[in-house]
Amino acid sequence: MAESTRKKAEGTRRPLERVLRIHEMVSRGDHPNCSTIARELEVNRKTIQRDINFMRDELDMPIAYIDESHGYAYTRPVNEFPFLETTADDLVALILARNALNPLKGSALEANLRSSFQRLQAGMSEQVTIPWSDVDQAFSVKSMGMTEHDVFVFNRLAKAVLESRELHFEYQKLQDSESMTRQLQPYHLVEIDGGWYIIGHDLKRGARRTFAVQRMTSVHLTSKRFVRSRDFKLEDHFAGSFGVWSGDSSGSNPLAVRIRFSGFAARVVAERRWHPSQEIEKIEEDGSVIEITMQLTALEDVVRWVLGFGAQAEAIEPEELRERVRNELSAASERYR
Repeated sequence: MAESTRKKAEGTRRPLERVLRIHEMVSRGDHPNCSTIARELEVNRKTIQRDINFMRDELDMPIAYIDESHGYAYTRPVNEFPFLETTADDLVALILARNALNPLKGSALEANLRSSFQRLQAGMSEQVTIPWSDVDQAFSVKSMGMTEHDVFVFNRLAKAVLESRELHFEYQKLQDSESMTRQLQPYHLVEIDGGWYIIGHDLKRGARRTFAVQRMTSVHLTSKRFVRSRDFKLEDHFAGSFGVWSGDSSGSNPLAVRIRFSGFAARVVAERRWHPSQEIEKIEEDGSVIEITMQLTALEDVVRWVLGFGAQAEAIEPEELRERVRNELSAASERYR
């Protein structure tokens, strides 16, 4: 690169942009050195050295040169870039504020507030998911009615996720009569259909699990830190789920699910995208009868979905799904005799 061109590149690329790019390259574990980074960013090698010194000395980032790999790496986990770090108190404040916004729907403040929420969430998008991108969801959520105790628990969960600290808590599954002690390395906190769920590595089960926050009690935030799994992606975790539950582990084999709908249910189902794997086939030419097929790793949520359409839905396969729906309908019928 000619000297004049190099100076122009350095002059147009902002220092913060360079530092963020260096952070991304080091976080990938590629062990880049000043020369490789300089070529990638099209700047002078000395400029990169100054940026790295700034990251180490001014931002207190654990960046160091590793002789064996001839490049830079972090000597301890770096989950958040210092400029974008979000605290648990920030997150709790955002949740409470979001639930006080109902009267503002349709007002001149709506667009500005939505934009502000999106910027604030950007700093924690890897660890927390709040569906604020859709205006209707962001500004028409029913009040969660959070008590002082709820805020206290939620604060602990948020700290655990944002600071990569292990959690101990009591948890009662829906089908169990008693709670059990669980130990979790939490990866992500997510709101789905008005309910909060925490996803992470269950130390006792040795597998990834999803827990409903409202069923967690005696939540204890430990001082033990962990390295967040690099291969965790929320979209992959829920890839085989119809709602929240995705099976016992991320490696669950998918089930071929086929459901037949008729009447108004056929029109409702055909109008929406319910799952990334769905395929819809018209059984009747006019669309009054259709079949939807999906690849799922858990059946809990889809059972309730089928039951919600009553006589206008029929679970065809797998046989396990058909049997679960049949048993629920039979038990419900007994109650009305």
